[in-house]
Amino acid sequence: MKREIIQKTFASEQEYILFEEKSELKHELFNGNLITMSGVSTDHNEITLNIAILLRQLLKGTAYKVFIEAVKVKTPLGNFFYPDVMVCHPNPDKYFSTEPIVIVEILSESTRKYDVVDKFIQYQKIDSLHYYLCVEPEQQSVLFYSKDTDGDWQLVTLIKDEDVINLSKLSISLSLQQIYNPE
Repeated sequence: MKREIIQKTFASEQEYILFEEKSELKHELFNGNLITMSGVSTDHNEITLNIAILLRQLLKGTAYKVFIEAVKVKTPLGNFFYPDVMVCHPNPDKYFSTEPIVIVEILSESTRKYDVVDKFIQYQKIDSLHYYLCVEPEQQSVLFYSKDTDGDWQLVTLIKDEDVINLSKLSISLSLQQIYNPE
């Protein structure tokens, strides 16, 4: 399914949330435009579940929550996105988070530029965000962006089973093997 961009004006954030609650399709809200979310492949779904389950196990007993696909993140500029996986502190709003520490997007042909460029520009504005992972579902490759102590973003491309994604702010790490070939 191809992403569709729809121009629609909402009087308030709450109006958008209510619209989404009643809609049969999910829509991200980016610069005043609704962007219809496309369907996903089985590879996409499997990688999403692998990452979410792994993060949930690694973060068991902490204050962090792991959400997948249906919970939105709100950026400081009022844009709303549906990350594939998100780790955040519990948030008082039941429909979205404003304080993610990790965001994971599973890439596809139709979303690659949108995820790697457009969304990442918006995600960088979130103070609490320290890690952004862009994961290829059909080949073993992860773009791992991490924010250093000066607030600058660093990129490492990981491709081998033994490559490790170190999420030091959460005191956890995961390997590509755990993401792509869990046992």
